[in-house]
Amino acid sequence: MSGDTTIVWFRRDLRIEDNPALAAAARDGSVFPVYIWCPKEEEQFYPGRVSRWWLKQSLAHLDQSLKSLGAELVLIKTQSTLAALLECIQAIGATKVVFNHLYDPVSLVGDHNIKGKLVELGISVQSFNADLLYEPWEVYAGKGQAYTTFEAYWDKCLHIQRELVTRLPPWKLISATGTVAKCSLEELGLENETEKSSNALLRRAWSPGWSNADKALSEFFELHLLDYSNNRMKVGQNSTSLLSPYLHFGELSVRKVFQSARMKQILWAKEGNCTGEESVTLFLRAIGLREYSRYLCFNFPFTHERPLLSNLKFFPWQADQANFKAWRQGRTGYPLVDAGMRELWATGWIHNRIRVIVSSFAVKVLLLPWRWGMKYFWDTLIDADLESDILGWQYISGSLPDGHELERLDSPEVQGSKFDPEGEYVRHWLPELSRLPTEWIHHPWDAPDSVLKVSGVEFGFNYPKPIIEIDLARERLTSAIFKMWEMEAAASANGTDEVVVDNSISEDLPIPKVILKKSSPCPTYSSNDQKVPTCQNSKNNQFIRKRSKFMQDESPLPDNPHNPNEAGPSRTNEDTSSTAESSISKKQTTSRNSFSVPQSCSSSEGNPLMGCESSEMKQSWQEQSDMEQSSSKNGAVEDEHL
Repeated sequence: MSGDTTIVWFRRDLRIEDNPALAAAARDGSVFPVYIWCPKEEEQFYPGRVSRWWLKQSLAHLDQSLKSLGAELVLIKTQSTLAALLECIQAIGATKVVFNHLYDPVSLVGDHNIKGKLVELGISVQSFNADLLYEPWEVYAGKGQAYTTFEAYWDKCLHIQRELVTRLPPWKLISATGTVAKCSLEELGLENETEKSSNALLRRAWSPGWSNADKALSEFFELHLLDYSNNRMKVGQNSTSLLSPYLHFGELSVRKVFQSARMKQILWAKEGNCTGEESVTLFLRAIGLREYSRYLCFNFPFTHERPLLSNLKFFPWQADQANFKAWRQGRTGYPLVDAGMRELWATGWIHNRIRVIVSSFAVKVLLLPWRWGMKYFWDTLIDADLESDILGWQYISGSLPDGHELERLDSPEVQGSKFDPEGEYVRHWLPELSRLPTEWIHHPWDAPDSVLKVSGVEFGFNYPKPIIEIDLARERLTSAIFKMWEMEAAASANGTDEVVVDNSISEDLPIPKVILKKSSPCPTYSSNDQKVPTCQNSKNNQFIRKRSKFMQDESPLPDNPHNPNEAGPSRTNEDTSSTAESSISKKQTTSRNSFSVPQSCSSSEGNPLMGCESSEMKQSWQEQSDMEQSSSKNGAVEDEHL
């Protein structure tokens, strides 16, 4: 062991087991574990209330674990992550900084810049993969091009021959000496006094921390994995793994999850247990979708602002603040949608099937910009995960090659009958409808006046009328799609339709080849280090748009290259603030880029890299239900949910 002093920079890798950065530092000498909280750099991705609550508990848990090994987690609140790292380096005489990779667009840029500055100052920097089975730059098609469909990507991953190694926790850490201006966990400001009463409810359902993550994994594998294929679509029940928050914060190693699941699959295959085999296959697929979300964000880092396909560039979104508020507050008049949004507001959690239903309603029925919904999920979900939310919302809005067709609009009434047939979920979260008979619970507007009177339902008073009729919503969606194609055709004819060179729907078409930048030779470089993507923008590349099914016969357009036991109160007051709004007020003192909704909704959808579930695993959104008969041809990205 050398006498080096290494800074271990923790981010979303809050565990001591299978943590390659921590393991490398422990081998080299003394360690200085540090977590740096920089609200200013979070900007519009400042975490919501429940996400910050989880982070606070997880940091406390990690600190206890590190102390038991001989080191203390140093907490720093700062205006600049780089400045904080430099201060630590100077104070303890560190010779090296190690960290684990992140793949969201903002982190990719920030990490690359920080590493460059440290290298310029002669500091050795090394980074590792602690979050994925395979790094995004390790999985490419034959010509070095990025996959743009999940099936092709996951099939490639499953055929990569490599031993996935998990690392045991270090048995002892040698703490570095030196004094740094640090703060207490409370001083980080992750939770204010007004939030503590609401956060107290979260303890009933969740136990953050890496050792608790291990317990949750064991419990799921022993008690629930076998029936996962049969139970995963039951809303209102703990029918999924509930591992997504642990995975997001890096309290759980995805390599350990994958290997444990494969062992179960091998054992059940040997026993001839077909149900168990199918359950593990679906579970592993959900892990694959989480991997794919990182893969897309790395290879197409604009996806937090623009669709992967250019089909929505000219879509006439309805930037209606009143509709957005009604959707957020669960007052759309559609019981299943409203129940889901109220559960989200009260608990920070909803089943993946409900996530699909409420997001589809926002995009297809209300024509709200998908970025609004994505940002609201980021603000409210306890397992808020940018990459997985990007995948989910782009999938729902028809922006992926294997996503939903843009014109597909599922009726909340039909979905309610399928996924909540007895209405128990709706009754739990909409007490004003609790006395309605089951036959009317998902479409109370059709109930006779006598039934409504006996049930205590009064439209416009204690429950809203439907915000829009579904038939009218279908007509609006169809009209919007035709308008989108007309505007694109006009722009092409006028020569004003800019080519979006990073969009494609076919692997037979040219896809920008990802160039992996490598730093000039220096003591910091190794095969483990983070790669940075850039795209070769070729003028000869042609990228086609994904077209609606009913447009296929038209003349072609010109080519142009866990719930608390008690339900939250019904929010009849328009001014009741949501979890997202509480995070906004918290953030206003730290960032000038506070979010309510994007102020502009232009067809080009924002500037590159401005910054903007999960769910379950985050939870990989996708898993085709039996009722989804109008799904895309490939059906590749399905509504999986762990």
